[in-house]
Parts: sequence; C-alpha cells; structure tokens
Amino acid sequence: MAKGGKKTSLKAALASHQTRLKKKQEVAHAAQHADRQKATAQTKAKGKAPMRPTVPFVPTDNILLIGEGNFSFAHALAVFPPEGLEFLPPSNITATAYDTEEECYSKYPEAREIVTALREKGVEVLFHVDATKLEKSVISHTV
Repeated sequence: MAKGGKKTSLKAALASHQTRLKKKQEVAHAAQHADRQKATAQTKAKGKAPMRPTVPFVPTDNILLIGEGNFSFAHALAVFPPEGLEFLPPSNITATAYDTEEECYSKYPEAREIVTALREKGVEVLFHVDATKLEKSVISHTV
C-alpha cells in the first residue's frame, strides 16, 4: 500500500472512532442531563436552589488532559478520584505533556514516579503533544 494510503486509512479510522465516541458521549450526556433535570425538579419542589456538580465528568466519559506538566492532576484523578468518579476506568484517561519524556523528567523529578503509577493503572500517557496541533500529535502517536 502506498504511503499516502496509510495516512488516508488512519485518518478515516480516526474519524470513524471519533464519531463513535461522540455518539456514545452524547448518549451519556443526555442521560446525565435528564438526571440533573430530575434532581433540579426535586430540589425546586423542596424550595432549595439546585446545586451544581463539582466535577463535570461522569464515569463513562473519556477524559483528555492537556499540558499536564508533572502529571499530578492525572494522578489525583486516577489514583484518588473525586466523589462521583470512583468508577471511572483509568483507561478512559489520556494525559499529555508538551515536553518530551526526557524534558519532563528533567524539569519535574517527581514526574517519573507519577508516570509509572499512571501507566500501571492503565492511563494513557503521551509526551511531546502540542495542544494547538492535536490532530498531528494524535496521528504521530498512533502510527
């Protein structure tokens, strides 16, 4: 297969995957929205103002963390999840850093241990990801 054919099939596979994920997320968000409306209606019936959720994620979401630096936020999310996200699979988290792996470890000595723990949990950790060029970064990491 020609080199251009591989890029085209990768783009097509990526687009297809993103479409499936988007539909899955829409269903989950619709269910979450319905739950929120129900809770709001119950709260209004009691005469109290509705509370906003502290964490804007549900356990079925895929979470992309950009510009993690030393990956401490990803670590907190995966190892010590906040209330409501106890059942979030670590494999649903992708944590990225702009730095290369070597740059990250030299800037943040604690990062090596954190990244090891994240990978052991099943979190996808990617280095050298430019958030302004995510499509290029994602393709270079999947090839």
